Amino acid sequence: MKTMTQRMFNEVKDGLTRTVRSAAIKSGDIAMETCCVTFFHEPKIPMELLKASVHK
Repeated sequence: MKTMTQRMFNEVKDGLTRTVRSAAIKSGDIAMETCCVTFFHEPKIPMELLKASVHK
């Protein structure tokens, strides 16, 4: 049978584990969104430059 101190320690440990897990998931999601946003970014190119490069 667990003592009161062991149960309290286990509850604190479980709470800390849940907090760290959720923080890791959130930071991973933010990092993935940032990576995808910068990877798929396409700069605006004026149509005049595109037409000029086609006619050369």
